[in-house]
Amino acid sequence: MRLPFLLILALWSPFSVAQTPTTPCACAQALYQISQKVAGNYAGWADKVTPATRPAYQRLLDSLQTNAARTTTDTDCFTLLKAYKAFFRDGHVQIALRNAAAGPPATIRRINLTQDQAQRQLLASSLKHHPLEGIWETPEHSYKLAIVPDPQHADSLVGIVLTATSTQWVPGLLKLKLAVGKVTSSPAYYRNAAFEEVPVQIIQTGNLFQISGYGSWLRVFPQTLTAAERQAFEQRQSPLEFRQITPQVAYLRVSSFNVAKALVDSLVRVHQVALRCTPTLIIDIRDNGGGSNSSFASLLPLMNTGNFQDMHTYMRTSADNLAAEEAMVAKARAGHWDTDSVLNAWAADVTQAKAHPNQLYRTEGSLIRMDSVLSNPSRVAVLMNDKCYSSAEYFAFYAKQSRKTKLFGQHTGGVMDYGNVRVQVLDCSTYVLRLPTTRSGWVDTAPIDNVGFQPDVPIPATEPDWVNYVVRYYGQPLKATTR
Repeated sequence: MRLPFLLILALWSPFSVAQTPTTPCACAQALYQISQKVAGNYAGWADKVTPATRPAYQRLLDSLQTNAARTTTDTDCFTLLKAYKAFFRDGHVQIALRNAAAGPPATIRRINLTQDQAQRQLLASSLKHHPLEGIWETPEHSYKLAIVPDPQHADSLVGIVLTATSTQWVPGLLKLKLAVGKVTSSPAYYRNAAFEEVPVQIIQTGNLFQISGYGSWLRVFPQTLTAAERQAFEQRQSPLEFRQITPQVAYLRVSSFNVAKALVDSLVRVHQVALRCTPTLIIDIRDNGGGSNSSFASLLPLMNTGNFQDMHTYMRTSADNLAAEEAMVAKARAGHWDTDSVLNAWAADVTQAKAHPNQLYRTEGSLIRMDSVLSNPSRVAVLMNDKCYSSAEYFAFYAKQSRKTKLFGQHTGGVMDYGNVRVQVLDCSTYVLRLPTTRSGWVDTAPIDNVGFQPDVPIPATEPDWVNYVVRYYGQPLKATTR
């Protein structure tokens, strides 16, 4: 069965802000139904709730049910549901709050600071300013933050809301906090649209910084983006990029596999002459939260040294999962996600699975045959990090099968033991539940849950330029082979 790994992302913040109508329900009711859905549909259930772990699971569930009966707000219930989810230690078990209608909890700090006050403070020449201080905005202008020293803690910075398109994120609320002195890679805490505080990483380059999982921020005061920074930012907005770094080194970035297969195919086709004449190719999949395996089909021939073997999988063929899979096939057909032959094969696989209900139904992995082994690129470096999830991890799995490919960077996110995440229908629509419906065969021998695929060549955390690191690693580049 060739069920593609579709639309599986690292963080599900969009569900926290969706303003769709919701069906209210008591927290105890929500917890009960979610626990029933997990027990009945989660492909990792038998691995996670074993005779050895079941007593701890039951104690947790009993305790949460007692607390749920006393929980009155959506936000507090969401916190409780996340404690339930945490038991499984699986990033593909996902619970989201659709709409925090009750507004920000009283526990969020508030600091009265207007934009005029922030500007005067940032211009004060008598103060030593941290490189991250300033007024920052999201590209779509949904938030404007003043990042200034924390008035209560001298060793910290805080991001205070100045303006927001969300009516619930009122000026003065504390959205970001981070330690002073960590300029290039700051450990930080960020409150998302559901007001939950999550650990994030901040990467700053001049008047730009990235918050892992939450996109880019641009400084608007007291400095603004330079022309070079603006060009770099606009270039990074696209998930696809090709550059010829030197005559011997090409660079191809795919920061999401949630893009149409045709776009990746087109990128490779447009630059096929350069790729065939360049000995070293860097494929950058850092921060790739996943999508569909079909998106990267045209990248596989670039790495091929002898075909690629899929791993066998198990689908948990519950009624809910089968219905969700049929709905996904229909959505794929309507959206023309792939060719008719691929979609027909997918539909046939679902029909075959329906003949084996209520079990972990095993299907053998197929061999992906390649037409040839390309002389160029003769070596491929895949750049990856711990923000690579889902289909990005499956791409790393294929890359490991190539004799001319090395994985550089950090381990992947480690959520691909269980995949094919599907929405579970809940009576209480305040919350969104997504569960993985398939189990990878490698769980039996070499699970990567919370571990990830390891790099062949680790890149030190102190290295600011990973692309240049790869170029230096290979030393004198190979001479291009003419065809």
